[in-house]
Amino acid sequence: MSLPSAPRLESSGAGLELVAIASGHDLLIYLDRAATNEPVDDALIEVSGEGIAAIAAKPLGDGVYEIEAPWVDEPGEKELAFSISVDGATHRLNGELHIPTGEGAEAEAHVPWTEFLLQPLTWGFAAIAALFGFFLAFAFRPVRAPDVERSPSVESAPSAKKPATTLKQVGCVFVGAALLVAAWPGAGLAHGDHDHGHAEEEEATGVMQGVDQPRRLPDGSVFVPKPSQRLLNIRTEVAHPKAATRGRKLIGTVVPDPSSFGQVQAPMDGRIELATRGISHVGQHVAAGEVLALLAPTIPVADLGTMQQLTAEVEGKLRIAEQKLARLKRIEGGFVAQKDIEDTRAELDALREQKRVLAPKDAELIELKAPVGGIIAVANVRAGQVVTARDTLFEIVDPDRLWVEAISSSEHDTADVVAAHATDADGHLIELAYIGRAPALRQQSLPLQFKVESPHEGLPIGSAVKVVVQHGQPMHGIVVPDSAVVRGANGLPQVWSKVSSEKFKALPVRTVPIDGAHVLVIAGIPDDSRIVTEGAELINQVR
Repeated sequence: MSLPSAPRLESSGAGLELVAIASGHDLLIYLDRAATNEPVDDALIEVSGEGIAAIAAKPLGDGVYEIEAPWVDEPGEKELAFSISVDGATHRLNGELHIPTGEGAEAEAHVPWTEFLLQPLTWGFAAIAALFGFFLAFAFRPVRAPDVERSPSVESAPSAKKPATTLKQVGCVFVGAALLVAAWPGAGLAHGDHDHGHAEEEEATGVMQGVDQPRRLPDGSVFVPKPSQRLLNIRTEVAHPKAATRGRKLIGTVVPDPSSFGQVQAPMDGRIELATRGISHVGQHVAAGEVLALLAPTIPVADLGTMQQLTAEVEGKLRIAEQKLARLKRIEGGFVAQKDIEDTRAELDALREQKRVLAPKDAELIELKAPVGGIIAVANVRAGQVVTARDTLFEIVDPDRLWVEAISSSEHDTADVVAAHATDADGHLIELAYIGRAPALRQQSLPLQFKVESPHEGLPIGSAVKVVVQHGQPMHGIVVPDSAVVRGANGLPQVWSKVSSEKFKALPVRTVPIDGAHVLVIAGIPDDSRIVTEGAELINQVR
């Protein structure tokens, strides 16, 4: 059933689109750009007509203007002229506003009895009414006196009265059904949810208020009134054919640039100690060569015993060398060659160095430094933690230098790549620069490497992205945003075309990807069509 709408007129010209809607005793004017459906806020509108004095419209914001129109209570045709001053020019638009009579509105909104009888609730109440009538007739049936002696003539009397009793029962059934139907709250309505009090109010004003809400029309198109277009932020774009390079969709992963990615591993077994400023943490900015933590080496028990034995031997030799040097100095005067004294001193220095090397290593701390500058992405350290050799303690990345690794399931010519783009989970469009491909297959796929030209702060390493690689020769078609293509009820892709100020029509299309934000429509859109670029998904959900 087609629901009525409030009285309205449409007019367009000079790149403008105007819709005037009667609302109570006022006339609301919606002014938009015809090509983009953007509201025009800075216009001066003057409305006049036959028998209607010129009056300036009051701006309400968002491209909506209002005038007082007491003449909308008078049924008939209203020829209106709109003088619009915008962008330094004055344009004139004309239109005819049809205001129906109260009787016409009631006839238009009347629901036939056939629809009323097709409702399941109607038959349910009829069944209940029939059952009630049956029990009512059974309760009031005539009762025969048991003490009356029957004669043949009397015995034939009940059979003669059966038709009258039957008619009485049927009459009771219909009476009961009529009472229940009359008691049904919806039976007293002329149609579905119509309020008679409200209908009397509408008849008194002479203007049908109507139902201004989005709805799908019998031909499959969608009626979206201007107030709803404001709420849904509907925007359009005129379709013009152009050449574009088609793309191929791949699945990629964000990885760090190898030249700006560094790991800090434990060079030996030991215990983590605090640095001067404490232990570095995740998210901290560090410079190359900056100390992240300290490592106190630990020595196994077997090695510690061997070192203690060597230390004792070195200490004994050191005491002997010191005594020898002291003795040689006492008899130095002409009796001992200078060469012997110098050799003893050299031996003494070597033994002292051996003692220093064999000193307990627990007292020495190894500085763990950042190999590259960037942000700490991984920090697997705690104060006092015991680590083993080659344990990864820190990972440092530069968020401004990222790559994307995409997997291609088919061969791809390096010289064939024209451009590449990626789209993350938040819808950000990321420009990529092709670096190269691996010469060997990885799990029967060919890895392609891309450099992120302009990374944003919310792009984490390891996140999955959609990569569109543009290749081949340019194709002709109509470029539209990816959000303009929606799925119809049959599962096929389609776009919505604006055929009038408040009417939209679905167009099945055939598309190929271009980048992560646009697609190329190669069939299905006539030239100069106004394609919905924003709010298409919301229009697609109107039922």
